[in-house]
Amino acid sequence: MSNNISFSAIHTFTVVAKELSFTRAAEILHITPSAVSHQMKLLESQMGVTLFYRQSKGVRLTLAGDTLKQHAISGVRNIQHGIIQSQFSSQKEKLIIAVIPSLCQLWLMPRLQYFCKKHPHIELELVALDQLADFNTGQYDGHIHFGIGDYQGCEAKFLCSEKVYPVCHPEIIKERGEDKLTELLMDHQLLIYKAGIEDEPGGVSWGNWFRHFSLEKPQEVNQMWFSHIAMALAAAKQKQGIALGWHMMVKNDLSMGDLVRLDNSELATTYNYYLVAPNRSWKNTSFNLFASWLSEQMCN
Repeated sequence: MSNNISFSAIHTFTVVAKELSFTRAAEILHITPSAVSHQMKLLESQMGVTLFYRQSKGVRLTLAGDTLKQHAISGVRNIQHGIIQSQFSSQKEKLIIAVIPSLCQLWLMPRLQYFCKKHPHIELELVALDQLADFNTGQYDGHIHFGIGDYQGCEAKFLCSEKVYPVCHPEIIKERGEDKLTELLMDHQLLIYKAGIEDEPGGVSWGNWFRHFSLEKPQEVNQMWFSHIAMALAAAKQKQGIALGWHMMVKNDLSMGDLVRLDNSELATTYNYYLVAPNRSWKNTSFNLFASWLSEQMCN
Protein backbone atom coordinates (compact mmCIF):
# COMPACT_ATOMS: atom_id res chain seq x y z
CA MET A 1 0.00 0.00 0.00
CA SER A 2 1.28 3.46 -0.91
CA ASN A 3 1.83 6.04 1.83
CA ASN A 4 0.90 8.81 -0.59
CA ILE A 5 -2.88 8.47 -0.66
CA SER A 6 -4.53 11.12 -2.82
CA PHE A 7 -6.79 13.42 -0.76
CA SER A 8 -8.62 14.38 -3.96
CA ALA A 9 -9.40 10.72 -4.54
CA ILE A 10 -10.55 10.29 -0.94
CA HIS A 11 -12.88 13.28 -1.35
CA THR A 12 -14.26 11.83 -4.57
CA PHE A 13 -14.66 8.46 -2.87
CA THR A 14 -16.86 9.96 -0.14
CA VAL A 15 -19.23 11.33 -2.78
CA VAL A 16 -19.33 8.07 -4.71
CA ALA A 17 -19.89 6.14 -1.46
CA LYS A 18 -22.92 8.29 -0.68
CA GLU A 19 -24.40 8.25 -4.19
CA LEU A 20 -23.29 4.72 -5.25
CA SER A 21 -22.95 6.11 -8.76
CA PHE A 22 -19.92 7.39 -10.65
CA THR A 23 -22.20 9.43 -12.91
CA ARG A 24 -24.06 11.13 -10.07
CA ALA A 25 -20.78 11.79 -8.21
CA ALA A 26 -19.35 13.37 -11.38
CA GLU A 27 -22.36 15.72 -11.59
CA ILE A 28 -21.94 16.78 -7.97
CA LEU A 29 -18.18 17.31 -8.30
CA HIS A 30 -18.45 18.95 -11.76
CA ILE A 31 -16.01 16.52 -13.36
CA THR A 32 -16.46 13.74 -15.93
CA PRO A 33 -17.51 10.18 -15.01
CA SER A 34 -14.24 8.94 -16.52
CA ALA A 35 -12.32 11.23 -14.14
CA VAL A 36 -14.24 9.76 -11.22
CA SER A 37 -13.51 6.24 -12.44
CA HIS A 38 -9.81 7.08 -12.86
CA GLN A 39 -9.57 8.48 -9.31
CA MET A 40 -11.29 5.40 -7.83
CA LYS A 41 -8.93 3.07 -9.67
CA LEU A 42 -5.99 5.18 -8.44
CA LEU A 43 -7.26 5.01 -4.85
CA GLU A 44 -7.75 1.23 -5.02
CA SER A 45 -4.25 0.87 -6.44
CA GLN A 46 -2.73 3.07 -3.72
CA MET A 47 -4.57 1.20 -0.96
CA GLY A 48 -4.17 -2.26 -2.44
CA VAL A 49 -7.84 -3.17 -1.93
CA THR A 50 -11.04 -3.28 -3.97
CA LEU A 51 -13.50 -0.62 -2.81
CA PHE A 52 -16.41 -1.22 -5.19
CA TYR A 53 -18.29 -3.93 -6.97
CA ARG A 54 -18.90 -2.45 -10.42
CA GLN A 55 -22.45 -3.15 -11.63
CA SER A 56 -24.41 -2.36 -14.79
CA LYS A 57 -26.20 0.40 -12.89
CA GLY A 58 -24.08 2.09 -10.27
CA VAL A 59 -21.68 0.49 -7.82
CA ARG A 60 -21.82 -1.33 -4.51
CA LEU A 61 -19.33 -0.98 -1.67
CA THR A 62 -17.14 -3.89 -0.68
CA LEU A 63 -16.41 -4.52 2.99
CA ALA A 64 -13.20 -2.50 2.60
CA GLY A 65 -15.14 0.28 0.87
CA ASP A 66 -17.76 0.39 3.61
CA THR A 67 -15.04 0.51 6.28
CA LEU A 68 -13.30 3.38 4.53
CA LYS A 69 -16.60 5.25 4.10
CA GLN A 70 -17.23 5.23 7.86
CA HIS A 71 -13.97 7.08 8.49
CA ALA A 72 -13.44 9.05 5.30
CA ILE A 73 -16.69 11.03 5.42
CA SER A 74 -16.03 12.36 8.92
CA GLY A 75 -12.35 12.90 8.08
CA VAL A 76 -13.09 14.99 4.98
CA ARG A 77 -15.68 16.94 6.92
CA ASN A 78 -13.14 17.71 9.66
CA ILE A 79 -10.56 18.84 7.12
CA GLN A 80 -13.07 21.12 5.40
CA HIS A 81 -14.11 22.49 8.77
CA GLY A 82 -10.48 23.10 9.67
CA ILE A 83 -9.86 24.98 6.41
CA ILE A 84 -12.80 27.29 7.06
CA GLN A 85 -11.74 27.80 10.68
CA SER A 86 -8.17 28.67 9.67
CA GLN A 87 -9.45 31.26 7.19
CA PHE A 88 -11.27 33.02 10.03
CA SER A 89 -8.81 32.28 12.82
CA SER A 90 -8.22 34.87 15.53
CA GLN A 91 -6.15 35.37 18.67
CA LYS A 92 -9.23 34.83 20.85
CA GLU A 93 -9.79 31.58 22.70
CA LYS A 94 -12.63 29.67 21.09
CA LEU A 95 -15.29 27.59 22.84
CA ILE A 96 -17.56 25.26 20.90
CA ILE A 97 -20.84 24.88 22.79
CA ALA A 98 -23.65 22.54 21.78
CA VAL A 99 -27.12 23.68 22.84
CA ILE A 100 -30.65 22.28 22.70
CA PRO A 101 -32.02 23.98 19.54
CA SER A 102 -35.10 25.67 21.03
CA LEU A 103 -33.30 26.82 24.18
CA CYS A 104 -30.54 28.26 22.01
CA GLN A 105 -32.98 30.19 19.84
CA LEU A 106 -35.40 31.43 22.49
CA TRP A 107 -33.31 31.86 25.63
CA LEU A 108 -29.56 31.87 24.93
CA MET A 109 -29.36 33.98 21.77
CA PRO A 110 -30.95 37.12 23.31
CA ARG A 111 -28.40 37.01 26.14
CA LEU A 112 -25.16 36.27 24.29
CA GLN A 113 -24.35 39.94 23.76
CA TYR A 114 -23.84 40.31 27.51
CA PHE A 115 -21.34 37.46 27.63
CA CYS A 116 -19.43 38.87 24.66
CA LYS A 117 -19.19 42.28 26.31
CA LYS A 118 -18.09 40.80 29.62
CA HIS A 119 -15.51 38.42 28.09
CA PRO A 120 -14.36 39.91 24.76
CA HIS A 121 -11.33 37.60 24.65
CA ILE A 122 -13.55 34.52 24.23
CA GLU A 123 -15.04 33.54 20.88
CA LEU A 124 -18.09 31.26 20.84
CA GLU A 125 -19.27 28.76 18.27
CA LEU A 126 -22.80 27.46 18.92
CA VAL A 127 -24.06 24.15 17.57
CA ALA A 128 -27.77 23.26 17.79
CA LEU A 129 -27.85 19.65 18.97
CA ASP A 130 -30.65 17.51 20.44
CA GLN A 131 -28.71 14.41 21.38
CA LEU A 132 -25.91 14.66 23.91
CA ALA A 133 -22.70 15.68 22.15
CA ASP A 134 -20.14 12.96 21.50
CA PHE A 135 -17.07 14.51 23.12
CA ASN A 136 -14.83 11.70 21.88
CA THR A 137 -15.39 12.26 18.17
CA GLY A 138 -16.82 15.78 18.04
CA GLN A 139 -14.99 19.05 18.68
CA TYR A 140 -17.21 20.20 21.53
CA ASP A 141 -16.21 21.88 24.78
CA GLY A 142 -19.61 21.54 26.42
CA HIS A 143 -23.31 20.94 25.88
CA ILE A 144 -26.21 22.80 27.46
CA HIS A 145 -28.43 19.75 27.76
CA PHE A 146 -31.82 18.74 29.16
CA GLY A 147 -31.59 15.46 31.04
CA ILE A 148 -30.91 13.60 34.26
CA GLY A 149 -27.44 14.98 34.95
CA ASP A 150 -25.63 11.64 34.97
CA TYR A 151 -23.37 11.21 31.96
CA GLN A 152 -20.55 8.68 31.83
CA GLY A 153 -17.12 10.23 31.47
CA CYS A 154 -18.45 13.79 31.87
CA GLU A 155 -19.17 16.25 34.64
CA ALA A 156 -22.61 17.86 34.61
CA LYS A 157 -23.24 21.20 36.32
CA PHE A 158 -26.87 21.79 37.33
CA LEU A 159 -28.20 25.00 35.82
CA CYS A 160 -31.91 25.13 36.64
CA SER A 161 -35.15 23.20 36.70
CA GLU A 162 -37.99 23.65 34.20
CA LYS A 163 -41.76 24.00 34.39
CA VAL A 164 -44.45 23.96 31.75
CA TYR A 165 -47.82 25.70 31.35
CA PRO A 166 -50.25 26.57 28.51
CA VAL A 167 -49.68 29.82 26.62
CA CYS A 168 -51.30 31.61 23.71
CA HIS A 169 -51.49 35.01 22.06
CA PRO A 170 -53.26 37.55 24.34
CA GLU A 171 -55.88 38.34 21.70
CA ILE A 172 -57.17 34.76 21.82
CA ILE A 173 -58.16 35.20 25.47
CA LYS A 174 -59.46 38.71 24.84
CA GLU A 175 -61.74 37.54 22.02
CA ARG A 176 -63.12 34.61 24.03
CA GLY A 177 -63.37 36.53 27.31
CA GLU A 178 -61.90 33.70 29.40
CA ASP A 179 -58.74 31.68 29.87
CA LYS A 180 -60.04 28.12 30.42
CA LEU A 181 -58.14 25.70 28.23
CA THR A 182 -61.06 23.40 27.40
CA GLU A 183 -63.21 26.34 26.35
CA LEU A 184 -60.51 27.92 24.21
CA LEU A 185 -59.96 24.61 22.42
CA MET A 186 -63.51 24.79 21.09
CA ASP A 187 -62.32 27.51 18.69
CA HIS A 188 -58.53 27.17 18.59
CA GLN A 189 -56.18 24.34 17.74
CA LEU A 190 -53.79 22.51 19.99
CA LEU A 191 -50.14 23.14 19.10
CA ILE A 192 -48.27 19.95 19.94
CA TYR A 193 -44.54 19.56 20.41
CA LYS A 194 -43.58 15.97 19.64
CA ALA A 195 -41.15 15.41 22.48
CA GLY A 196 -37.79 14.56 20.95
CA ILE A 197 -35.21 12.11 22.13
CA GLU A 198 -33.52 14.85 24.17
CA ASP A 199 -36.38 15.20 26.67
CA GLU A 200 -38.45 12.01 26.47
CA PRO A 201 -39.64 10.96 29.04
CA GLY A 202 -38.37 13.90 31.10
CA GLY A 203 -40.55 16.56 29.49
CA VAL A 204 -44.26 17.33 29.71
CA SER A 205 -46.64 16.57 26.84
CA TRP A 206 -50.25 17.62 26.31
CA GLY A 207 -51.18 14.04 27.22
CA ASN A 208 -49.45 14.48 30.59
CA TRP A 209 -51.25 17.78 31.06
CA PHE A 210 -54.77 16.48 30.42
CA ARG A 211 -54.23 13.42 32.61
CA HIS A 212 -52.66 15.32 35.51
CA PHE A 213 -55.42 17.92 35.71
CA SER A 214 -58.21 15.43 34.86
CA LEU A 215 -59.21 17.41 31.79
CA GLU A 216 -61.09 15.95 28.84
CA LYS A 217 -59.71 16.90 25.47
CA PRO A 218 -62.47 17.89 23.01
CA GLN A 219 -62.94 15.02 20.54
CA GLU A 220 -62.97 17.25 17.49
CA VAL A 221 -60.12 19.55 18.49
CA ASN A 222 -57.86 20.67 15.66
CA GLN A 223 -54.18 19.88 16.09
CA MET A 224 -50.86 20.92 14.59
CA TRP A 225 -47.61 19.04 15.30
CA PHE A 226 -44.05 20.35 15.59
CA SER A 227 -40.62 18.73 16.00
CA HIS A 228 -39.23 21.48 18.27
CA ILE A 229 -40.63 23.65 21.04
CA ALA A 230 -39.60 26.88 19.32
CA MET A 231 -41.77 26.02 16.32
CA ALA A 232 -44.87 25.43 18.46
CA LEU A 233 -44.28 28.68 20.34
CA ALA A 234 -43.78 30.60 17.08
CA ALA A 235 -47.17 29.33 15.92
CA ALA A 236 -48.71 30.41 19.23
CA LYS A 237 -47.28 33.93 18.78
CA GLN A 238 -48.97 34.00 15.37
CA LYS A 239 -52.39 33.32 17.00
CA GLN A 240 -52.52 29.82 15.53
CA GLY A 241 -53.48 28.05 18.75
CA ILE A 242 -52.45 27.06 22.25
CA ALA A 243 -49.04 25.61 23.09
CA LEU A 244 -47.35 24.27 26.18
CA GLY A 245 -44.85 26.94 27.11
CA TRP A 246 -41.57 25.89 28.68
CA HIS A 247 -40.84 28.60 31.24
CA MET A 248 -37.21 29.23 30.29
CA MET A 249 -38.22 29.61 26.66
CA VAL A 250 -41.28 31.83 27.07
CA LYS A 251 -39.99 34.23 29.74
CA ASN A 252 -39.10 36.89 27.18
CA ASP A 253 -42.37 36.52 25.26
CA LEU A 254 -44.41 36.81 28.47
CA SER A 255 -42.58 39.95 29.57
CA MET A 256 -43.02 41.50 26.10
CA GLY A 257 -46.71 40.63 25.99
CA ASP A 258 -46.37 38.41 22.91
CA LEU A 259 -47.72 35.44 24.87
CA VAL A 260 -49.82 35.03 28.02
CA ARG A 261 -50.39 32.17 30.44
CA LEU A 262 -53.88 30.72 30.51
CA ASP A 263 -53.98 30.29 34.29
CA ASN A 264 -51.69 29.53 37.24
CA SER A 265 -51.54 25.77 36.62
CA GLU A 266 -48.11 24.35 35.88
CA LEU A 267 -46.17 21.09 35.87
CA ALA A 268 -42.50 20.58 36.72
CA THR A 269 -40.47 18.48 34.29
CA THR A 270 -38.65 15.37 35.44
CA TYR A 271 -35.45 16.43 33.69
CA ASN A 272 -33.44 19.61 34.30
CA TYR A 273 -30.93 21.77 32.44
CA TYR A 274 -27.24 20.92 32.84
CA LEU A 275 -23.96 22.07 31.35
CA VAL A 276 -22.29 18.80 30.43
CA ALA A 277 -18.59 18.66 29.57
CA PRO A 278 -15.60 16.30 29.68
CA ASN A 279 -13.01 16.77 32.41
CA ARG A 280 -10.61 18.56 30.06
CA SER A 281 -13.11 21.41 29.59
CA TRP A 282 -13.54 22.00 33.32
CA LYS A 283 -9.77 22.59 33.52
CA ASN A 284 -10.10 25.40 30.95
CA THR A 285 -10.31 28.90 32.48
CA SER A 286 -12.38 30.31 29.62
CA PHE A 287 -14.84 27.44 29.79
CA ASN A 288 -15.30 28.00 33.52
CA LEU A 289 -15.96 31.69 32.88
CA PHE A 290 -18.69 30.69 30.44
CA ALA A 291 -20.07 28.13 32.91
CA SER A 292 -20.25 30.74 35.71
CA TRP A 293 -21.93 33.30 33.45
CA LEU A 294 -24.42 30.71 32.21
CA SER A 295 -25.30 29.65 35.74
CA GLU A 296 -25.88 33.25 36.80
CA GLN A 297 -28.11 33.92 33.81
CA MET A 298 -30.24 30.84 34.33
CA CYS A 299 -30.76 31.58 38.00
CA ASN A 300 -32.21 35.03 37.22
